[in-house]
Amino acid sequence: MLRNDTKVLERLLLAAHSTGDHVELANLYIRAADLSDASGSVDAACFYLTHAYVFALEQGMDTAKKIHARLVVHGREE
Repeated sequence: MLRNDTKVLERLLLAAHSTGDHVELANLYIRAADLSDASGSVDAACFYLTHAYVFALEQGMDTAKKIHARLVVHGREE
């Protein structure tokens, strides 16, 4: 990830955690995973995807299926 992108995401994630906005957290963790994937850091991407998946499942978000599929591709989920 680019340093500026990382700093922005960190601030946004902290804000979403502080307000308990789980939908926003899922979306932000997906964004972090996308940046990690783009930089070739699969482990980091899967870390973020796992968090996104939990929040998406809790909120009944349609994106949970897409997140799950990405985890399967990376061998992190069945």
